[in-house]
Amino acid sequence: MTNDLLDRKLDRAFTHLDVNEDRVIDEHDIIGLGSRLLSALGEPATSPKATQVMGGLVDFWQELFTELDLDRDGKVTPEEYKQGMTRLYSEDGGQAYDKSFRPMVQAMLLVADSDGDGRISAEEFHKAQLAFDTKLGREDADALFARIDLNHDGFLSVDELLGAVREYYTGTEEDAPGNLLFGEL
Repeated sequence: MTNDLLDRKLDRAFTHLDVNEDRVIDEHDIIGLGSRLLSALGEPATSPKATQVMGGLVDFWQELFTELDLDRDGKVTPEEYKQGMTRLYSEDGGQAYDKSFRPMVQAMLLVADSDGDGRISAEEFHKAQLAFDTKLGREDADALFARIDLNHDGFLSVDELLGAVREYYTGTEEDAPGNLLFGEL
C-alpha cells in the first residue's frame, strides 16, 4: 500500500539513485553514487574506507536488485523500484530493510566519519548530503540533522541514521524527520 507522500519520496529516491539519468537503475548508477559520495567527502577512491563503502553499496544493490528487477533485464525501472520498495519494506516487519540498509549505512558512516570517532557530526552530515542533493543548503542540512539527532548529543549514530532512512522509505506521516533526508519534497 502506498500513499502520495510515500510515492513522492520513492520518486525522489529513484532520481538520486539514477546517477546517469537514463530512467533506470543499474550497477553503473550504484558505482556512480559511491563515486559521488567519495568525492563529496574528499575520500580517495583507492583508500580502505572507499573500498568498504563501495563494497557496502554493491552488497546493498545485489540484495535489492534480486527483489526489484522483476523482469530480470538487469535494470530497475521507476515502476519496479516503487513496487519493490513498497513490498519489501512494508510487508515483512522490517527484516528486509535491516538486511539491506544496515550494511550500506554502516559503510557510508565509515567514510562520512572523517575524524574516525564512530559518529557523524553536523559538518560531516552536510558533506555527505551534498552527494545526494547538491542544492541542499547548510541551514537546511543543520535543521534536518537536529531533527534526526534523537538523543540531542550533536552527533548521528548508525541507529539514528537507519531510523531516518526507514522513515523515508516506509513512513506515511507528513511531519516525520526522515522525510527530509534527501531535501524538501
